[in-house]
Amino acid sequence: MALGLAAATITGGLLVQPRSTDQDLAATPAPLSTERITPRTTPPSSSHPVDAGAAITAAPSTTSGEDSPTATSPTGHSRSDAEINGWNIDYFEGFDTSLEELGWEHYGWGNPEVGHGAMGVMSDKNTFVQNGELIVRTEYKDGKWHAGGTSTEKVFTASRGRWEVRARFPRAKGIGYAFLLWPKDQGWPPEIDFAEGRVNGPEIMGTYHWDSDNKQDHKFVDHEDLGGWHTYGAIVEQDHIIFTLDGKEWGRIDQPNITDTQMFCGFQTGAMDPNGKEGHTETVDGGVPGALTPPVSDIQIDYVAHYTRS
Repeated sequence: MALGLAAATITGGLLVQPRSTDQDLAATPAPLSTERITPRTTPPSSSHPVDAGAAITAAPSTTSGEDSPTATSPTGHSRSDAEINGWNIDYFEGFDTSLEELGWEHYGWGNPEVGHGAMGVMSDKNTFVQNGELIVRTEYKDGKWHAGGTSTEKVFTASRGRWEVRARFPRAKGIGYAFLLWPKDQGWPPEIDFAEGRVNGPEIMGTYHWDSDNKQDHKFVDHEDLGGWHTYGAIVEQDHIIFTLDGKEWGRIDQPNITDTQMFCGFQTGAMDPNGKEGHTETVDGGVPGALTPPVSDIQIDYVAHYTRS
């Protein structure tokens, strides 16, 4: 799906390609490994030491900065609410003003086709701030689907470190999403997708793309409460990437020389076409709104934060 950033998975996820290349990211990828993981409720084993701060192993808490806010917490968290022991926040956005004032971009100028298994067009009107939240909307209007996307590209990029995004998802069959890190210089790969799938879940996929032949490693977790408020994140270090849910590790990719390129954080959606190339995966029934897919589906994002180790 051409959603303004890029992700090239082969597991029925959201397929996108960069804005500034004709590269065919849907081509047969290099060999990859996959693993399904149940979210951790106890500290990781000593065979994979994490040392990622208390947020990786501690129980969730709504009063301590040691963990990401839980699903029962209301929206409108501040920078202090996002603090994590052992980490310093060097970027925080809580969406108290418009995207234009924040300097964030809208994907979809000129309403380009989404493509790559999704229906309709990208619309710059489908990302906006409302009631202190970033809204990334998928909407059916005027006889076609309109998808949304935005990123930190114009305001913040980072080399490695930790990203946390507090978000909740709508109930809508066949609506795809991706939260990902994309290189500032547009030189793909690398790419890190730290939450990708369908808004209904329960499966969430994390992916790392690297090397010119697009090597990939994928991790999967089932999460039954995408409709609640949770934090989704990634810790990017020299020799590993940790995917997190509410501050706890759910997947880990170990590779030497993980990319240190400057990367920005992006968000995008799309309505998957039952007659398209991803028709073998979860799609919108009949390609139009119905009992299981409303005409408007909003991903709500409370904040986006980046951290460096203390």
